[in-house]
Amino acid sequence: MVHHVMGVPGFYPWLLALWLLPLLGAIVCFAFGPQLRRVAGAFASAIVGASFLFAVICWGVGTQTVGGALGAHQVLFSWLPGFDFGLLLDPLSLVWALVITGVGCLIHIYSIGYLEGDRAFARFFAYMNFFIFAMLTLVLSDNFVGLLVGWALVGLASYFLIGYWFDRPSAVAAARKAFVINVVGDVGIMFAIILIYSRIGSLSFGDVFANVDKLGTATLLAVLVCLFLGAAAKSAQVPLHTWLPDAMEGPTPVSALIHAATMVTAGVYLIARCAPLWSASKDAQLLVGTIGGLTALLGAVLGMVQWDIKRILAYSTMSQIGYMIMGVGIGAYEGGVAHFLTQAFFKAQLFLGAGLIIHALSNEQDVRRMGGLAKKMPFAFWAMLTAVLAISGIPGFSGFFSKDLIIYGTLANGHPWLYAVGILTAGITAYYMFRLFFITFFGTYRGDVDPSSLGIRHPELAGVASAHADAEHLHMSGWVMNVPVAILMVPTVFSGWLLFGGTHSPWARFFVSQFAQIRLPAAPISEGLTSVLTFVLVLAGITVAYLRYATPSAQRNAVERLRRETVGMPPVLSNAFYFDAALDALFVRTSQWLGYLAARYVDPLVIDGGVREVVISTQWLGALARAFQSGLVRAYAVLLVAGAACFIAYYALAGGAR
Repeated sequence: MVHHVMGVPGFYPWLLALWLLPLLGAIVCFAFGPQLRRVAGAFASAIVGASFLFAVICWGVGTQTVGGALGAHQVLFSWLPGFDFGLLLDPLSLVWALVITGVGCLIHIYSIGYLEGDRAFARFFAYMNFFIFAMLTLVLSDNFVGLLVGWALVGLASYFLIGYWFDRPSAVAAARKAFVINVVGDVGIMFAIILIYSRIGSLSFGDVFANVDKLGTATLLAVLVCLFLGAAAKSAQVPLHTWLPDAMEGPTPVSALIHAATMVTAGVYLIARCAPLWSASKDAQLLVGTIGGLTALLGAVLGMVQWDIKRILAYSTMSQIGYMIMGVGIGAYEGGVAHFLTQAFFKAQLFLGAGLIIHALSNEQDVRRMGGLAKKMPFAFWAMLTAVLAISGIPGFSGFFSKDLIIYGTLANGHPWLYAVGILTAGITAYYMFRLFFITFFGTYRGDVDPSSLGIRHPELAGVASAHADAEHLHMSGWVMNVPVAILMVPTVFSGWLLFGGTHSPWARFFVSQFAQIRLPAAPISEGLTSVLTFVLVLAGITVAYLRYATPSAQRNAVERLRRETVGMPPVLSNAFYFDAALDALFVRTSQWLGYLAARYVDPLVIDGGVREVVISTQWLGALARAFQSGLVRAYAVLLVAGAACFIAYYALAGGAR
């Protein structure tokens, strides 16, 4: 049975604490940052950790079913009819809340070591706590307006965090770009809200989902397209994905927080939350599934040709979110949400592992200038290997279960070409992730090699610190950075086992009351055979990466091979299929041109010109009136006589006409 009544009404103090504690932490860090100094990191981490504990405490009320209601509903206040604001904790929002606060707490702790010595230490943690509060507002709201408020706050928080190092022009540009593209999505959700309220008269999830038929086929499709515009912008789906790689300008913990557990998964949450709407429109499902599949494939292809370790992971995030969107889009909601869970662990581990490397190499991010780090950084080696195995879908690791569940779901729901895209993308993912791994950890250290020998143009190094020439003296991280990564390794390996057992798995039983269980016709290919086919392509991808980068001959000629690969990069790939250029030509340059026209002609000639004409006309009329006010009696007598003559002539002529 699927419950459309949104939660059991009541007073839930732990739910309020879960939601408001990060806001309190942000306010304290903002207000008392200079006083807190180094303690700000520990305080902010403790706040998020306490919020995670409250989420665990709320497990019972979040999964309760009373009558026709599922979860817990905390009413906050009512405004206008249909505008009731409150918090909703059900299995779906509970999973997001646990991941946001749990993984978020580990990233907070890691940040204490990564940002050590930063001049705005307390401000950073204020932003981080505010980001957690914004995400909790988004996923815990019981209505579309509350969701939109959280949606906008997340965009604002990401602007603060991506542009945290505001003295870097590239960081400011990246933050502005992310904010503008996300506002486009905000507008889409606003239009969806207007359409929903005009037909249903309420914006509560429960009311809307119970009255889907009132929307009508055309209006429902329009609503879903507008909602997906918001999801595509926030979750970096084609063509609104270009902000995501640029967001790497922020500190590495920010990348981990945004890419793993929070911002980019908001679109997945939105579609899963609105499952009753999406299930009622096959056209919308096809649209979302197609965009998700294309994004997964495009992100994987672009991940193959990147050299910046964080940009490789950024495109892998784009690809993995594409998998999730594809899953929830075509109706495999449990699979899409499951991949959110597993990706939160292995992607956070990948970014934090990359942060260990970047920290050790004094902010060097180009993998061409790494190499041979397996012996120098054994902990980072094993951490990255575990996460790479998980994201590649190696059997037994978490990504294997969730990714295969999505891939098989596309076939079971009647989308064979998306099935093929999913399998192909899995092979490409394995290739570029092991490419990253082999280039970084195998062979010999290349930090002391002339960049031009690797095909790196010197402008690419502008503003980027060079790696240590002496690999014997790496800046190794302390326990405060290593412990969160070590903890993440456990769910990276084992969280996927929650999916083992098919419809009888703990994961399926957890969501049995959340999503409709639709009986689908038997697929032409079994789930077991699907896993075998996917694994064959994964092994092929790993093999190709090994032959290109990890064999003894490849390691001996690593510098020349990397140079040839860099120089011979097809322009279409090095320019990321020209999406940025297209958006720049269509929107940025157009806006600049319109701004120039407005500044050059409309503003001075029309707006200012109109004001000036009013002034000139008033001055002229005033001067004309003053000309008649001479103060001479004879002049006034002449005016009286002339006026009288005019009246006499008028009436004489008018009388004659009669």
